[in-house]
Amino acid sequence: MTDKNQENKRLFFGLDFSQENKAQIFNWLSHQVDDKRKPVLQSNLHLTLAFLPNVSPANELLLIEYAKSLTFSSFKLRFAETGYWPNTGIFFLKPCELVTPLNALATSIRNEGERLGIYQNPFDFHPHVTLKRNCKQQPEIKKAITPFEVEFKEFKLFHSTRVNSQLRYLPITSFKLRC
Repeated sequence: MTDKNQENKRLFFGLDFSQENKAQIFNWLSHQVDDKRKPVLQSNLHLTLAFLPNVSPANELLLIEYAKSLTFSSFKLRFAETGYWPNTGIFFLKPCELVTPLNALATSIRNEGERLGIYQNPFDFHPHVTLKRNCKQQPEIKKAITPFEVEFKEFKLFHSTRVNSQLRYLPITSFKLRC
């Protein structure tokens, strides 16, 4: 008999960065931030819209259909600020402001996850890009990141899984935002 939970996946909707943006963030992180903790994998840099653990294959299909039906406009985010959550030890990069389309997109997807009974997130939406985990104290920033702006024209559904014992975020599919 197959364990039904083995079929389920840890999924999340997120905004992916270009390879150029990922390299810029990682280069700054590697050379201008002092901390003994390793950074997340460069390929894993993203901004989470909605975390959805333990998703059945049937619910995965429903989520994909729902995401296809969304008609949100593309938007720009400017990144220049960092933050640190001492209770979780997460050091992160965050957008300078919470733009309405970003908040509306995240809220819509999170609400659908709740409606499907997948996950009721106990935390408000705080857009961020995790850079390091399990930091005992806030990393020392030698030089602030050079501000940069990204126009997001799509969002993606990712599978959070282990590949060769490393946590990887593998894109399943992407969804266009209206220009």
